[in-house]
Amino acid sequence: MRKYFIKTFWCAMNQADSEKINMILLQSWFMITTNWLDADLIVFNTCSVRQKWEDKVFWFIEEIYRENEKRIDKSKHIKVWITGCMVRKTWLDSKYLDWYKRDKNNSKKINTLNNSSEIFNNDDKLFPRNNNKIDFVLRIEDTKFLPLMLTHIYKEAIWNDYKFDDYLKSKQLRENPFSATIIIQTGCDNYCSFCIVPYTRWKENSRSIEEIINEAKEAVLAWAKEITLVWQNVNSYGKQFVDRKFWNEEKGKWNEWLWKSPFRQLLEELDKIEWLDRIRFTSSNPHDMTQDILDAHFDLKKTCNYLHFALQSWSNEMLKKMNRKHTYEVFKNQVDYLRSRDPFFSISTDIIVWYSWESEDMFWETVKAFKECEFDFTYNARYSVRTWTIASKIYPDDISDDIKAERWHKLNDELLESITKRNTAMLWKIEEVLVSWQKDEYYFGRTRNFKEVYFIWENIMIWDLINVKIDELDRYVLKWKIV
Repeated sequence: MRKYFIKTFWCAMNQADSEKINMILLQSWFMITTNWLDADLIVFNTCSVRQKWEDKVFWFIEEIYRENEKRIDKSKHIKVWITGCMVRKTWLDSKYLDWYKRDKNNSKKINTLNNSSEIFNNDDKLFPRNNNKIDFVLRIEDTKFLPLMLTHIYKEAIWNDYKFDDYLKSKQLRENPFSATIIIQTGCDNYCSFCIVPYTRWKENSRSIEEIINEAKEAVLAWAKEITLVWQNVNSYGKQFVDRKFWNEEKGKWNEWLWKSPFRQLLEELDKIEWLDRIRFTSSNPHDMTQDILDAHFDLKKTCNYLHFALQSWSNEMLKKMNRKHTYEVFKNQVDYLRSRDPFFSISTDIIVWYSWESEDMFWETVKAFKECEFDFTYNARYSVRTWTIASKIYPDDISDDIKAERWHKLNDELLESITKRNTAMLWKIEEVLVSWQKDEYYFGRTRNFKEVYFIWENIMIWDLINVKIDELDRYVLKWKIV
């Protein structure tokens, strides 16, 4: 059996996509390895949110290239595959296409593949750093063509089955059977000026409620106790197959006074599944967060009291430049409402505070947001220009690296202060924890409000639900004892 090594960057969405890749490669008679030097095929499931993730991919590719140069037998060379958000279209490296007559001009127009013949296209200019070190590039939405591409690369028949013709319907080989991640839609329609996702993932396309419920039930039958619904903007779920009168195109949000949102309907159906204990979802946007989704955290038994949604900046002027469709006041009102219903409700967010033309005053306004919102966690990003985005064309990257580093450390200090305050309030509380993983002698799990906790214990199993008393702080995590 050939072996493969997979490296997944960043988000829960990519983790779920990698589980789909695992299933297809397993069915294609590949075996996973944790040592890339033993692999015949290396898969990079990439993220383009930050430049450093792309740089890591190309650094690793150089390492593979140097290893291949040492190997005299070319049949032992490691193949390299890139997928995920760095990819705009699918192609094979030119060394596999010498015999194929192709129209080089038309190849650049292919975004997603219409049929199997379109795998024979090549555009090395997409990755100028490639220089024939990448064997093939495959959009995650084109994953069904993976066995066919491997067939041409290895020059022998690789298992192929078009049964799962739709990427969203392909099965996942779940790494953690007790906590299932379910993809509910693809694409993004928001076009934030700094973000590359709409150019790599394209328009939003939601799965039907029936498909999602069936997948959730299958996961629960396979022992899942927790389900996390994922995509770039889960609370815009379903807008392409409901009456458009409910969607305000100009404002980019639901006319919520008319109806119950499709995402709320999905949560209600999931709440009915027997033996399922917890429902989470990520990520959300403040501008199309409806009241019925906020209330779902309290109205439904299984929806957990934790929400991740992106603020990005306190400054409304900066939010407008980012093409974000919310204001700080809207975001803060939603935080206040959730905390009024449950003071221990956990909030996490994304922050970019080094964006083009950000003033010192704008930065300190964002610091003030940390103090007002008391975040339970934040993902603080040093802004880097993403090619193809609106910002790359009209906004200069005019903040020095030194200032970015200084502000990044300041926000991390604010974050630790906020987390310490929020976690201190959890001391001596009794919480239900789902034990999810083990490292050495420690067991780890999360409370329903997503606080990570750990302890040492012998008579316990992964997937147990246990009541614990929080008794100690350890920076970002909590220690506890079984009640």
